[in-house]
Amino acid sequence: MQPILATNTETEESVQLLIENDHLIVTESLTLTAQSSTVETKEKVNLEFIYGIDYTQNLLSVHFIEKQTAVSVSDTGNKTLTNIRPQDIQWHLRTLRYTLNDTSFVTQLQYLALPHLNELPNTKIVVVLNPTSGLQLAETYWQTIVQPMLVTAGFNESNISKFMTEGEGKTRALAESVGQRILSTEEQGPKPIIISIGGDGTLHEVVNGLKDLGRGDFRLGVIPAGSGNAFALGLNIENVQQATLKIIKARKEEPFYLMDVQFGHSNTKENWQQQIEYDQLKKPVRLLVIMSWGFHAQIVSKSRYLRYFMGNKRFSLVAMFLLKFLHQYEGELVLKKSKKYNPELEQFVENENDVVLDGRQPNEGFTYFIVSKQHSLEKGFNIAPFASPLTDDVDVVILRGVDADALTKASIEAFQGGIHVKSDKVEYYKTTDLLLRVKQKADVCLDGEIHSLPANGVLHLRTVGSSTPESSFTVFV
Repeated sequence: MQPILATNTETEESVQLLIENDHLIVTESLTLTAQSSTVETKEKVNLEFIYGIDYTQNLLSVHFIEKQTAVSVSDTGNKTLTNIRPQDIQWHLRTLRYTLNDTSFVTQLQYLALPHLNELPNTKIVVVLNPTSGLQLAETYWQTIVQPMLVTAGFNESNISKFMTEGEGKTRALAESVGQRILSTEEQGPKPIIISIGGDGTLHEVVNGLKDLGRGDFRLGVIPAGSGNAFALGLNIENVQQATLKIIKARKEEPFYLMDVQFGHSNTKENWQQQIEYDQLKKPVRLLVIMSWGFHAQIVSKSRYLRYFMGNKRFSLVAMFLLKFLHQYEGELVLKKSKKYNPELEQFVENENDVVLDGRQPNEGFTYFIVSKQHSLEKGFNIAPFASPLTDDVDVVILRGVDADALTKASIEAFQGGIHVKSDKVEYYKTTDLLLRVKQKADVCLDGEIHSLPANGVLHLRTVGSSTPESSFTVFV
């Protein structure tokens, strides 16, 4: 495509606009009055980052998200749990404006950058927003980033509805009600989009509430605004702007997998996994992110009341305290149809039989135990580096009988690209079905919420797809 001439409305200088190699290239010659010379500048805008294109009365406005230049920070020396976290990379919204008289260029730009542009005005959006999530910035994100981006992209403001969560335990019922409302008013046209603005806890309630309906097809957009945004990180979404862009672009939607959890107990010594009395639950428990027991569950339990003051830094503070009084947790684990990671081969190797780990023996107690569907539980913390919400298995990361130094080392290495899985202290599995029995009464973490298991209590976890013949879920990736 040949470059076309336009005028920069800010500098009033002539520019050349060219679409090449998935970029909008802007070449401008600026006159330097003092030196009586001209300087040519060239700016490239990745079409992937463009979220809106307006063209009215020969005025072209190109709206895109832009990554702020990172500020280099000198190495602080020894890495600890308090200084290992990566810096946040800031993104902001930016607009370029030009006058030109070439509708064919604008049409081509819109086609390449926003392929679903014609569908947006007729697509309904339902937002479930948790105003108390994380640092309580969800409403600010909505007003200053998410809503402006959606409207600028072409969504009709009258087709956007917003519901605020009202407190603990009510979000699931709200999501079910929202889903029922969508199904009762379903019309011809693009499928509605449900956007969850909050953390993993909010998303957990939204998905469970919609699943409780047992029917319907839902498209899910995830805006990370909590202290824990592991599900978004599992989709490689790190910020609000990027998350909103994925919804606007709608380039790819995928079904995802959940963890179905049942509770019970077994008091028998032998073959206990064959003799479990299961509890009757009022509603199914479906997890999107994590089940943990032991050290990690205690971190979550004891840091809950610090989240509004410290954000994710609270986890390191509580972890350092718990390391001073490190405890080994007694229990038994059965992994069915599992694979174990082999660091030398750098791949998972299938186990022919069920794996049974007995943590009741001396020096075999479970120090650290997590089952995750996401590779990172917070930004940079690659605790299960090969996990994905889009696969039908879960990743199990275990340390048994280790001391505080070994656990600290593994935690730091998780922040260093997940290299802890190469350690002989770390046991790393993939499975679709597991049973855990605890010896003493214990806390387990279920997507950030603490649940108590009695002595000889059993937790049975299996992976299930988000979609069934009656209902389907897809998430923007």
